[in-house]
Amino acid sequence: MEPVGRKEELLRRIAVALRGHEAIKSASGATAGREAALSVADRIARFRNMFESQGGNFLAGPSLDPLLPELGEALRISGVTALFSPRGDERARLVAETLVPFGPFRLASPGEIRQLSAPSSAGFQTAEFAIAETGTIVQSGQKGKTLLPGLISDVHVAILSPAAFVDRMEECLAALSEDLPRTISFITGPSRTGDIEQTLTIGAHGPKKVIAVLLP
Repeated sequence: MEPVGRKEELLRRIAVALRGHEAIKSASGATAGREAALSVADRIARFRNMFESQGGNFLAGPSLDPLLPELGEALRISGVTALFSPRGDERARLVAETLVPFGPFRLASPGEIRQLSAPSSAGFQTAEFAIAETGTIVQSGQKGKTLLPGLISDVHVAILSPAAFVDRMEECLAALSEDLPRTISFITGPSRTGDIEQTLTIGAHGPKKVIAVLLP
């Protein structure tokens, strides 16, 4: 296969692949009908089951207030002392600020967390998609957004809304391909690797814990 050298060619290949997938789904009408019938509640339940099976923590409530004690306790157990969120993510900023008294925690900047002597931290960010099929959180660099909360923090807290849930990866890729971002992060549970002497290590390349917070 020839290497993809241009953004336009990459988009064309994604579009072709997605059209092929849609044709396969159409040929199986019964399966497609069942998948289309999934409600938002079904997607959330399926996502939660897959996400927790990969070691993630899932919190949901009618509002933020009832979740604060449990979320604060989870962060304290992980040794977190500093909270940060990316610039421009107002929902993530609000959650982090509201959580400060439940630590006690303090707010920090992404720049501080990148230092060698950085405190144990939790990075908050609003997720663009939550894929029910795999329990995967999706965040992208569209419009210049940073992905640091899901990369450099000790605990990553992803803020979800009901509208973020999709059934399959293809739906997420189709939406992103309309304005393909330079960076996309797919998060399925805590960072882990077995490369070192075939021993499973948690948090080797990213957060040791991932918490999904579903808010209306």
